[in-house]
Amino acid sequence: MSKVEQIRKEFVEQLFNEICNVPSYSNFYSNTFNVVVKLGLQLKAKEEQLFETGDWEDLGKRDELLEKIKKFLIKYTK
Repeated sequence: MSKVEQIRKEFVEQLFNEICNVPSYSNFYSNTFNVVVKLGLQLKAKEEQLFETGDWEDLGKRDELLEKIKKFLIKYTK
């Protein structure tokens, strides 16, 4: 793995950890949306229907959503 690939992987992991660690004043959906906006990827998220699909309140579906989010981050962070 090259140094650039390693740095990118670490960056995605940092973003993913930020998404997983929801502050008490926020919720999972809002926290995830804020991270995506911070990256300037809200239009890509809209195209991918990242926030239109899935039940963001159902804790049973959270793992499924996290997998989808991680794939999105890997695809669009360069």
